[in-house]
Amino acid sequence: MNNTIIPSFYFSNKFFHYKDIIQKYDVQKVKFPKDSLLTNYGKINNTAYYINSGILLLSLAHEKGGEKSLALFGPGSIFPIGLTNHKYKMDFEIILRAFSDLDVYKFSYLTLRKMACDNHNLAIDLLEEDCDFTSYLFHDSVSQAFDPCITRLCDVLYLYLVSTHIENNIIKISQNFLSNIVGASRAQIERALKELRDEKVLETSRNKIIILNLENLLEYCSDNVRNF
Repeated sequence: MNNTIIPSFYFSNKFFHYKDIIQKYDVQKVKFPKDSLLTNYGKINNTAYYINSGILLLSLAHEKGGEKSLALFGPGSIFPIGLTNHKYKMDFEIILRAFSDLDVYKFSYLTLRKMACDNHNLAIDLLEEDCDFTSYLFHDSVSQAFDPCITRLCDVLYLYLVSTHIENNIIKISQNFLSNIVGASRAQIERALKELRDEKVLETSRNKIIILNLENLLEYCSDNVRNF
């Protein structure tokens, strides 16, 4: 099988060149401080966001409490991609949170629909971005079912590192977030990190992970990520 691209859980840059077009529509420029909520559990979301700066975190909430982090959206991305009102139960469980300080353009799905109808290339790119997001969810579902915790953790670290182009291989991220997005307990994450520290793959400190050997980190990743 030829090498394929596995989209990262971090999405960015896709729509930078549409920024001037987006500003011509009925949009509102809004700033959200880190950790603030853009949605509320139990309430439908029919609002899309174009991210000027910062990172948006997508999670799904459960009716019994807790959240499962799914993806991050950085500058130049649009999320959620919706063109009509949604009424599925899962839509009420979407949680959007400022992963860092956010500067966004906020607009309705109907406005996004008009943007897409008026600009065919934007419509195509919206479809491609949605396909990439769906592809990542497929990958994540298979990984959750079959890969051990350390493999899923290394997939997350590697994909985040290469997609964000972080300097000095320093990832500022909490173990709580890693536990959430990997889909493992804190104890499992701590054991996986210890093994990687012992193998000199990485170092850890409070809310920070330093990748010491990217090639060795990749060796722990799933076949899908190693071959992408």
